[in-house]
Amino acid sequence: MMTTSATSMTAERILEDEYNKTPYQSFPFSHTHPTHLFTLATLFGLKPKPVEKARILEIGCASGGNLIPIGYHFPTSECLGIDISEKQIDDGIKQLVDMDIKNVTLRHQSLLEFDTKDGKFDYIICHGVYSWVDNEARRKILQICHDNLSKNGIAYISYNTFPGWNMVNSVRALMMWHTKNIANPAEKASQARSVLKFIGDGLQEDKSPYATFLRNEIQLLSMHADSYLLHEHLSSYNDPVYFHQFMDQANQAKLSYLADAFLSLMFTENLPPQFASELKKINNIVTTGQYMDFIRNQRFRCTLLCHQEQQINRSLKTVDIENFYLQFTGKTDRLNLSERDVGQDDISFSNAAVTLKLRNSLSQLAMVILYQEQFKPMHYKELCEQMMLRSSTKDLAFIKHHLNEELNLMRTVLAGLINISSYPGDYQLTLTEKPTACPYARYQATFQQFATNRRHQAIRLDPLGKSLLPLLDGTHALPDLINHAFSEVKAGRLNLLDKDKRPITDEELVRQQLKMACENVLNNFAKQALLV
Repeated sequence: MMTTSATSMTAERILEDEYNKTPYQSFPFSHTHPTHLFTLATLFGLKPKPVEKARILEIGCASGGNLIPIGYHFPTSECLGIDISEKQIDDGIKQLVDMDIKNVTLRHQSLLEFDTKDGKFDYIICHGVYSWVDNEARRKILQICHDNLSKNGIAYISYNTFPGWNMVNSVRALMMWHTKNIANPAEKASQARSVLKFIGDGLQEDKSPYATFLRNEIQLLSMHADSYLLHEHLSSYNDPVYFHQFMDQANQAKLSYLADAFLSLMFTENLPPQFASELKKINNIVTTGQYMDFIRNQRFRCTLLCHQEQQINRSLKTVDIENFYLQFTGKTDRLNLSERDVGQDDISFSNAAVTLKLRNSLSQLAMVILYQEQFKPMHYKELCEQMMLRSSTKDLAFIKHHLNEELNLMRTVLAGLINISSYPGDYQLTLTEKPTACPYARYQATFQQFATNRRHQAIRLDPLGKSLLPLLDGTHALPDLINHAFSEVKAGRLNLLDKDKRPITDEELVRQQLKMACENVLNNFAKQALLV
């Protein structure tokens, strides 16, 4: 039985104070969503609980930015979130009350005090916690992921990793040292940014690899809020581990490695050929993964764990793709790619790691269809139907063979060009006369700068989008939205500027510009999975 040391309780009080003083803005993370975990577990032969029937636990839920929309969109699930910060929990509870969400509970509780009385959970999520607590709390996280995980359950844990954090640590150390005597969080963040700017400006002409890294890292940090800087880099705890070290700790807790939340990170063939051929000879997935981390200088991992008794099937078959919805996530070498491009020349589909060059017209057609439907998942069966409809080939067996063996859709999934899901997208791409947005997203737009879409992504809202989204309840047509935006401009709450950045004052021109702007916002909302 694990007991809690005085040292660990002191560490928790320090963290609680840090998060109460500066709450961490709480976002959704699509790769933590139980539907995604369900999909990956299914792919590897497990039998996870359907999300609509599941019990879900989030350790370190902050104000519920990740957990609340999960529960809202799956009202028959049961969700529990715990967090050390009372301020963050109170912020989340207000949302639950405002939206009358009954199946989500947020609790101010130390993870060290969590035990088995809350029962078993089918999905346990621990994002952005493991690297930011002491060793005792880390062991407790893994204990919870074992003791409170149902037989077929899946646990997700994210953490900072070496070797990538070896260099990043120098940036953290610089900021920590520069701000060591500053207690006020706002001043601490300001001074950290100042020293980063000082270093960045001084290295502008330095072309060395280290200077280039520092400039890139400083640029990356400049795009994040103070809360990120304070809790990611200036936190009392930030201790990366090597992947093999994390898995040693997980194995001690009687947990096995299932997968990475990002499938493409597991696939050796996404590396240069000389690496892939050698790594294939290793018959240990953790060892292989550790070598891949060294090759890629990996700095962050999102690991899925399951009970050691589970039989994981790692022998994926090309026909396994037939069970899933597919969504293209890459890019192409053509502008406005369409069926007219099929059969004309090679077409390339790529992401940051791989490029797929296709010459076969049937393979091209399949990828063009997925490209055209990229804003919503398409089931494999529907893809086959579309292929028969749009080509001269009407033999379903032939099309399946081609998709599975010739194009090898499973290979494109492992390459990261296509995402798979066991769940369809529950949203609308077609604009109606009076659009309806997700009620929870409408609510979010009333008090923050982003809304959670039906793909569990945070969508940044510009001032016009933030103003319009709460109105999309199915009762307002485009003219109503234009009138609302016009009144906001007249009241000075929205700015409409000309090409010289001067306010537009001509009312007719204002209305013309607002019509185009409102139409653009609505079209973007549709593509961004905000409409239902």
